[in-house]
Amino acid sequence: MPKKNQRVRMKQVGGGSGSLMPPNPLSGLEEINLPTKPDPNVSLPWPSHDGRVMAKCSKFSTIYPSYLDSTKTIKLGRRIALTNCIAKPTVYDISEALQTLKLRHVVQPNKGYSRDVESRWYNPGRVLVELPENNVVYDIDVDTDVIDGSGQNSKMKLIQEVSSIIPKLPGRSRRLEAAKKQLAEEKEKERSKKSKGSSTSGGSGTGGSSNKKKGKKKR
Repeated sequence: MPKKNQRVRMKQVGGGSGSLMPPNPLSGLEEINLPTKPDPNVSLPWPSHDGRVMAKCSKFSTIYPSYLDSTKTIKLGRRIALTNCIAKPTVYDISEALQTLKLRHVVQPNKGYSRDVESRWYNPGRVLVELPENNVVYDIDVDTDVIDGSGQNSKMKLIQEVSSIIPKLPGRSRRLEAAKKQLAEEKEKERSKKSKGSSTSGGSGTGGSSNKKKGKKKR
């Protein structure tokens, strides 16, 4: 306890002159702007002119891309055998296949699948589809033994049929071709960067060796 009229010396913290506050470790870093979260309530009905689609979609069956994705395990949501699956189908692939079957449906491109967390970023979305009237509509994530007249799970039959149609779709072929082209361009850019770097380092090395030879001649 200091006596009356006695000065107290404060210990300075930090490198700044006259500053008592420690330096901010985040100073000088660029501000990070995170992308806005997409609206999960976006819904794209098909046919778009049919108002009954949105009115009845709460009773439709749900199909996530993971159900028929050959890169997913059963734990991550795959629902059919690997022999019937395809690699990385999107909700737009599923929608295009359902259009060929003339089945009314709603695409929700920003929904996530709870069993597959990665799909929320890399392959989001789900499709709500109205099964034909002679089939049973139910949720495939619920453990039930509901089957149709043929003795096979009606929704499972639809998923298998959609999976067989998708590889033949022109939309999927164009998308895969564009992705392949983009990957090739990225590899070419990376290759050119490496070649430029090696040529630059090689040039500096030859310059250094020529200077050494000149030094020997002077001796």
